[in-house]
Amino acid sequence: MSTHPEFMLDKPQPQIKQRLYNGRRINVWEGKVKVSSIIGWVDNPRIELEKKKYLSQVGGRQLTQDEIFDLMKNDPEVKLKELRDDIIKNGLREPLALSYTGKLLDGNRRFFAVKYALASMPLPDPNRQDFETVEVHVLSEDATDADEQNVLVEENFSASLKIEWPAYVKAVQVIDAHQEGLSPEQISQKFSWAKSKVKETLKIHSIIQEFITFSTANIDPDDESGGGLGLSEQAAETVAAKNYQYFNEAQKSFFDPLQTDIDFKIQFFKWINDSKFSSFPEVRVAYKAWQHPEAKAALLQPDPAAAKSAKAILDYNARIVRSGDEVIGRIDTFVKFIKEMTASDIKLIPKSSRTNLQEALELVIKLSKAASE
Repeated sequence: MSTHPEFMLDKPQPQIKQRLYNGRRINVWEGKVKVSSIIGWVDNPRIELEKKKYLSQVGGRQLTQDEIFDLMKNDPEVKLKELRDDIIKNGLREPLALSYTGKLLDGNRRFFAVKYALASMPLPDPNRQDFETVEVHVLSEDATDADEQNVLVEENFSASLKIEWPAYVKAVQVIDAHQEGLSPEQISQKFSWAKSKVKETLKIHSIIQEFITFSTANIDPDDESGGGLGLSEQAAETVAAKNYQYFNEAQKSFFDPLQTDIDFKIQFFKWINDSKFSSFPEVRVAYKAWQHPEAKAALLQPDPAAAKSAKAILDYNARIVRSGDEVIGRIDTFVKFIKEMTASDIKLIPKSSRTNLQEALELVIKLSKAASE
């Protein structure tokens, strides 16, 4: 029978038990470990973007535990201070999960929160002893790489009350698996996700990759669309991560138009970068607004509430009952809008919009002549 790892404390005596991880029974040692003997997970995907930003400043090297600790303390999404305060008040309620060699498989945030708690306490504080050791589940010596993967999936992909990895971070893991050659079916099994969700993630990724390609291209004043956005790859990825759910909404609402309507795709990417949207419904109707002259005009305004205004126009059109009076009112409003425009205003309108306007006016003239005959 295997013995418990040397880094585990002898008191209380470690006990080997079976636990269920992602539908698989795995032998684990239950016991306690000194916090000082645990090494945090430096490759934790949760803080990958913050690591990239930091490494761009200090150069490509392995980060120290103290540097990872500082990144986690300063990342508002990690909420390390809040967890530290909860642990000081209530103790560590969930054991950490380690491999037999001591690699941290789950509980990186809890581990650094305990370190944060210890750093906040003076050395003579009698309460320090409550946090200098922590309960752990350590995989047995015969655990396989697949067993470690099952622990990661169970603790980070399955729903729970703790803060899960952000959607973008999970997506990166799925994309990495796809690039390694795994099929959607194999990825579905690996991460316990529905195959449809895996396929959606791959579609979202394709949009994000196009966004990053566009946004990292240089700004070109001679290009009618302005060229790219001139962002660094890090900045572009940060914007993508922040707006991941908006890209998800785009994938669901107008994936095909993004592949065929280049002008719309460029404009949508600019809207994402400019934080034009403040809600999922605003993203959901973006392509409908693009096709509707009045809503499109509203959406192209620099006003922060432009997307909300465009949606309101579409909502109004969906609710109203069309009548002769309404048509007259709309025509009068549009004519007034056109008459108030100057040559400079017209010049600012994209060529495609001017073409659409010209075609619409020619159609009105044609229909008017037909009605008069």
